[in-house]
Amino acid sequence: MSNVTQIYSIVNGAVADVLGSNNLTARDTTSFVDLGRSLAEAQKLDSFFGALACRIAKTVEFVRLYERNERRVLADLQEFGAYVQKVYAEIPDAVSNPVWSLSDGQNPPTITQADPYGITTTVNITTKIFGKRGTWAIEIVRPTKQIKEAFLNETSMMAFIDAIYMTIENSYNIEVEAVENLAVSTAIAEAIENGKSTNLLQVYNQESTGVSLTVSTALKNVDFLAFCNKKISEIRSYMRKPSKTFNVAGYTTFTPDSKCVTEILTDFANASKFYLRSNAFHEELVSLDKYNEVPYWQTPGKTFAFADCSSIKIDNFDVKNDADPTDPKPVTVTGTGIIAFIRDEENVKAYFGERDTWELPNPRNRSVSHGEQADVGYAVDPHANGWVFYIAD
Repeated sequence: MSNVTQIYSIVNGAVADVLGSNNLTARDTTSFVDLGRSLAEAQKLDSFFGALACRIAKTVEFVRLYERNERRVLADLQEFGAYVQKVYAEIPDAVSNPVWSLSDGQNPPTITQADPYGITTTVNITTKIFGKRGTWAIEIVRPTKQIKEAFLNETSMMAFIDAIYMTIENSYNIEVEAVENLAVSTAIAEAIENGKSTNLLQVYNQESTGVSLTVSTALKNVDFLAFCNKKISEIRSYMRKPSKTFNVAGYTTFTPDSKCVTEILTDFANASKFYLRSNAFHEELVSLDKYNEVPYWQTPGKTFAFADCSSIKIDNFDVKNDADPTDPKPVTVTGTGIIAFIRDEENVKAYFGERDTWELPNPRNRSVSHGEQADVGYAVDPHANGWVFYIAD
């Protein structure tokens, strides 16, 4: 059975999300995010597009190249093979040192030889394979004959054609970024569903005396902002040491600063920057290796409201399902008020990815067809550290 799924409808929906056309909508990422398995008038307009006026003295293309946010997910992309196998090794337990059992210490001593072939324990090895991926395409056709009616010289016509290709590139970048958002949101959902998260507002209200903040007031409270920054910094520091605490699989691992990705929601970063009495928070974040400010996790909604930007809603069978023995289905995992996500760079990663471009002229009708084909497959690894920070009443 093929592990490649057409995801153009998901891509289109995700793009609509990031462009603010939709409210927060559950997106099913099961097919491409892998958590590891044991396997006017016609006379005035050109005759092709029907939108360009004929013989305009100057045409200015308002198209600029969009560069997507770098989140250290699109790394180590493989073009060949069907799966990536990942190997995990459990640390062995300590045992008695036989050097000090050789003699009983008496005079004369009684010697007890240790059998060098009596060792029966070994390192416990487990594996997971990752191979799911999704695919989609961008396809357009442009004329080579009729388009000349819209321009007075080759230079201005080529500028327009360049704008078409820049728009294609922008479309691809926006689509990849939108799908990448879904992959990271899946990792966030996995952490939330398995208790690898902290409700900073709840903890603050429990530890504070005489103060009871709510989500609507918390991000304007200086003490709360300082408290959040302290807790986030602490967890990041704790991850540097070997532990089973910070990953879903309970795997002994650690995350050095060079491998740690710290993502902070823009609303929270700005609140810290502008409401704290000192600028220490901002300076500290900027100095952190792999620090990344994220305007929203999945969608900005229509107004970039905090409730939309800080929320995720993910359907992924491997994250949560109803366990129906006859027809199991994914169950939606929703997270709100998410202000930060700290993860090992191995926690969410694109293992498979390929982009193919093709172009074919049609001499009969003087047109050119252009296509972009994209494959991408993400892995969310429960063995890698990942911790979510959120605020909820």
